[in-house]
Amino acid sequence: MKRRCLWLGPILLALYLALTSALGNRAGAAGPVRLERWVETTVADFGRGSLGGTVALAIGDGELRLAEGQKQGTYTSAEQEMPFPCQAVAFLYLGRVPAGSAIAFELRGQNASGQWSPWTNVPPAGPWMDPQGRSAAEALLVFPRGQERLQYRATFQRGKDTPTLEQVMVVCLAAEGSTVTALPPWKEPDGQPRPLPLEKWGGEVIPETTTGTAIPTRIEVRPATLLVSGTVEAVPTLRMVQHFQREVLGRDDLVYTFLVDADGGVYQGRRATTGDMLYIGLLGVHPHEPVSPTVEDALVALLAWWQEEQPAGQHNFALAVPYDPPMAERLEARLASSNLRRNEWFLPRGMTSPAVDEWILLTNPGSRRIQATTEIFLDGGRTARRTIRLPAESRGDFLADLLVAQGEFWAWLRADGDLLVERALYYGHDGDDSSGFESLSRLWYLPGGSQEGDSNTILTLLNPGDAATTATVRIFAPAGPVGERVYSLLPRSRQVVPVGQIYTGTTPLGCQVSATSPIAVEQEVRFSAGEGGYGMPGIPYLSRRWSFAAVETESPYVTVFSILNPHTETVPLTLTLMSEDGTMLQRSYQVRPGDQLLNLNSILPELALAAEVETGRPLAIARVTFFNEMRSAHATLGAPRPARTWYLPEGSTAAPFETFVVVANPNSTPTGLELTFLGRQGVLGRLHLTAPAHGRLTVPLNEVLPGVDAFSTRLVSDWPVVVERNMYLHGKEGGHSCLGIAR
Repeated sequence: MKRRCLWLGPILLALYLALTSALGNRAGAAGPVRLERWVETTVADFGRGSLGGTVALAIGDGELRLAEGQKQGTYTSAEQEMPFPCQAVAFLYLGRVPAGSAIAFELRGQNASGQWSPWTNVPPAGPWMDPQGRSAAEALLVFPRGQERLQYRATFQRGKDTPTLEQVMVVCLAAEGSTVTALPPWKEPDGQPRPLPLEKWGGEVIPETTTGTAIPTRIEVRPATLLVSGTVEAVPTLRMVQHFQREVLGRDDLVYTFLVDADGGVYQGRRATTGDMLYIGLLGVHPHEPVSPTVEDALVALLAWWQEEQPAGQHNFALAVPYDPPMAERLEARLASSNLRRNEWFLPRGMTSPAVDEWILLTNPGSRRIQATTEIFLDGGRTARRTIRLPAESRGDFLADLLVAQGEFWAWLRADGDLLVERALYYGHDGDDSSGFESLSRLWYLPGGSQEGDSNTILTLLNPGDAATTATVRIFAPAGPVGERVYSLLPRSRQVVPVGQIYTGTTPLGCQVSATSPIAVEQEVRFSAGEGGYGMPGIPYLSRRWSFAAVETESPYVTVFSILNPHTETVPLTLTLMSEDGTMLQRSYQVRPGDQLLNLNSILPELALAAEVETGRPLAIARVTFFNEMRSAHATLGAPRPARTWYLPEGSTAAPFETFVVVANPNSTPTGLELTFLGRQGVLGRLHLTAPAHGRLTVPLNEVLPGVDAFSTRLVSDWPVVVERNMYLHGKEGGHSCLGIAR
């Protein structure tokens, strides 16, 4: 009997594989997208809501406008029960808005447990309209849970005449979940994006009708969805966006050629561009916030890949990010210098000796165990290797002295999952700390150097690539550029450059390093006969905005900003200082070309502060804090933008250390914080705090987590913030500081 049935095996296997393949190709299309319209257009419709300084008139079907004599007013709709839980909402309206007038909309939803979401601003209408002429907000509002009731609010502002509202359409959408996701570019084997095709994410495949061969000369990045709160799956969101644009807006296909999700995954949108414009849509953007560093990293990789795919001589395009122009500047600068995030880390500076100890600190932020390998390349050509297994959500470390008893070297770290890296050096009575490099660049800026007194500034140039390159080091003093020199870098080698080789003056200084291929550049400053010092990585681009969490002006600290202006003209600068109670002070300055110092103690002494700096042209800015009678220091670059998630791989509250997490909240509202402490075997505990609006919060971890010799910290905020960590040793005899790693 068994022998007679053997012929069924191959048939059943073939049938199974065919079904599996078919289901795999439709992995995102678990079911149709559901869509329902809620329309208010008559006097009776509007009469169900609440009028505040507005009136509903029987003009046409009905019309809302400001009451006579009112300059401002509101209309709040009645609560509307929807036929199914809404996961995404689109908003369209028909009305007239005279010059100088305005109508703004907000929307909220109620989930099955009866909880209402906060009122969320509906993005401004345009550039889209539906076939009936209704203005449409481009981005869908997306909820982490289905909303069973919806309500909207309109605020009217009179200009020369009153604005009027004739019709409102709220579109409710829902789609089933999916396990399909796109990988971010840095997790692909070659670091290149591989946009997930429509067939894989369950999109409606539209036959190509465009036959033109025009290559876009303009690229615009726009939010396709705005996240009300929490997180959502990318694929159902994608399907709802496509369905809305086709069924409601009447478009032939998605507007976007590519879409990027909150984790950096890249998806294929429409297959053919129309005209000279290419749109990139962002999924899960938070309203009125810059996108996360992760999304920005994915955009850089996507744009670089798209450029390379174009025919020779047709790589140029004009880039626009209408809702976040500073990001457009950063993207262009990173593209120009080939500054792409990688799935590996580099530590250019490395040293061990009887007088110097080096620790390499690792964090596994993910939900599964990983294996991390560190390769050490000594200057003499010898190598060493160390592999560590890190449990989920844990911290690992090792003392480099155990691999290299004495020598100078650089390190290359890779893992089979997500990894975050710091390196701490201890010497004399002091030490310094820096995050590792997860990207290389052809251009680096390094403010914060000094040749004053017995200070010496040393740069480390690392070429981890397989081909030789050259690097030009340019020095800026307070008077402007004062010298430059070209260095050759062999493959997989580093060059240590004492700045005194190029500039013999005794002033503060900043550096610019440009190379013919991507490299990494770090600096250290030593003083007090080499017993004190600080170190910082370079920054691969200039920025118009810099934020600092830890600005100490109380005794015994002296804090200065080192401002590198590589331009040939003076640049205006606005400084905003924020205290722990939310009090703010603002000052304006003019920054001459060169590297300039700004003493914060002379502006607002004896306080613990945070700071924001905005400039008329992009600059590079670092914070340097001296203490222990000016014999010790710690320093960090500013953050070019705030973020909601930060990691600090290093942390210890065991003797001789004191550790402080410092948070700057630049927002106009207090923000909730969750600090999660990751030990060697996993999560040690959590802490919930609130950072004041326009203020600073200092968290003394020795009081919160006493006597723990090694941990990492993850900080997640309700609103974007900036996070630094200060560590002191031996009663503040020495110490170091580090800007968190933003995600």
